[in-house]
Amino acid sequence: MQKFLIAAAAASAITGIAPAFAQAPIQLATATAVSGFGRSGEVVPNVAPGDEIVVACAPIEQRDANSDVRVVLTIAAVPSESSPGFKKVLATDEQLSKYGVRVRVPNVPELPEHTVNLNVYVVGEQTHDCDGGHLKVVAKHLPDFRRQMKSAPVS
Repeated sequence: MQKFLIAAAAASAITGIAPAFAQAPIQLATATAVSGFGRSGEVVPNVAPGDEIVVACAPIEQRDANSDVRVVLTIAAVPSESSPGFKKVLATDEQLSKYGVRVRVPNVPELPEHTVNLNVYVVGEQTHDCDGGHLKVVAKHLPDFRRQMKSAPVS
């Protein structure tokens, strides 16, 4: 009887919380329209250093057990952007799953405000690669808490 009451209490608590999760606002990814990549007005998603990206493609799904998977961000040749002084960045914080790889955008000082090509290389007995498209790395804007913290008179 005690197990039944605990299960009923847990079920009612979950039922009461579920509508709150269902009504939470969805965070939408922002994007930038960049021309000059072959298709006029290609939409390129904006990412910030520290954001996670998930790439899924056939070579990752069909890899051997001892294959090495690497994610490389290559600086794209966009006329309006200056060269950061390097051409490629290896994303080292990766989590490999059966169907894809999850990586974190590296926090390299000169990387923000540049467009990059995302490539995944699967190296085993044979080498295969995936083209993940373009990404626009933007600077992470931290909120200014000084405006939010206003002191109230203490009584």
